[in-house]
Amino acid sequence: MATTSRTIEYLRWALTVPGTARYDLTASGMDDAADDPAVRDLLGPPLDAPPLARRRRMGELGEALVEALATHYGVPAKAFVPTLGSSLAITQALLGLCQPGDHVIVERPTYEPLWRTPERLGLHTSRLERDLDESWAVLPDRLARLLTPRTRAVLLTNLHNPSGVSIPPKTLTTLADLAARVGAWILVDEVYLDFLPGDGALVQTPSACQARNVVSWSSATKAYGLGALRLGWFMATDETARQGLRDASLFLHVHIPPATSELGLRALACAPALLERARARSDRGLRALGRWLAAEPRVRAVTPAGGLACAVALPAGLDDRVFCEHLRKRYETLVVPGAFFEAPGCVRLGVGAPRETLAQGLANIGAALDDLT
Repeated sequence: MATTSRTIEYLRWALTVPGTARYDLTASGMDDAADDPAVRDLLGPPLDAPPLARRRRMGELGEALVEALATHYGVPAKAFVPTLGSSLAITQALLGLCQPGDHVIVERPTYEPLWRTPERLGLHTSRLERDLDESWAVLPDRLARLLTPRTRAVLLTNLHNPSGVSIPPKTLTTLADLAARVGAWILVDEVYLDFLPGDGALVQTPSACQARNVVSWSSATKAYGLGALRLGWFMATDETARQGLRDASLFLHVHIPPATSELGLRALACAPALLERARARSDRGLRALGRWLAAEPRVRAVTPAGGLACAVALPAGLDDRVFCEHLRKRYETLVVPGAFFEAPGCVRLGVGAPRETLAQGLANIGAALDDLT
């Protein structure tokens, strides 16, 4: 009998290795907003602990959080279901919308929990390939060949993790139409989407607005720089989906802690400043990455639509784990091996570091390529 992993290799690595080198290019999200003097005071005064320790505050603050999300996105409040961060959202979505033995389709390469979680929940999994030579695009024809009458969910990331490529709305609508024919949900992790400015609005329209069988989620972690809150939110226009998500929460967390809701309200109140900070960092880092890629013919990449990370393909035959270990030991520089994202031969390179750190880190990658090619 096949056995499944009892851990998530990437997260175990991410909890121990990043921060151990002088030039750390592993981060895919913003650093802590609370450490930035320019935005720290916007988060407000210290919390008053006793009221936030009372159970009766859970419902009141939870309702206020949902209303704030509705205002933030310009979408009716009934569309939102809060959760405890985007990592838990993966489990909650699958627990609420699938049954053991169901068939799900997961993109590849992708964020490891997106395929490890259905594996651990006893779901049968097929993989939807996204390829560098196709600009990491999601191809509807490829999905159509994988769908079966037993398929209940298709899991995607937008922006794609690890490449930063976006899914065009027309493509997502086509994917949703295909999935609807077999009664399947499109589940989209959108934690990086907030790095993109909205078309005439503060934020991009969530994928869940594209079709009734699309469920998307985001969080306060990546663009907001508030990962310690463990605050996330689903959006779904279908009540069946929302009820499934609420039912699943009873197995996982029941309520959002009042302190998390209160700080989430403060974060949404100062969202313009937090998102401006994130988008400026993304723009600066991606421009530096673009200049480096133009001058470094030995690697290949698709320029990300936004965010702070890019999948970079190493020269053919160069093992990504060997390269990353050499880069760390000789040049005190860290990037993420693509093997953690099922993208062997690639590395995920973060561009959100300070200018000098990023510039030297990119130079060190070139030096390591000199050594190994």
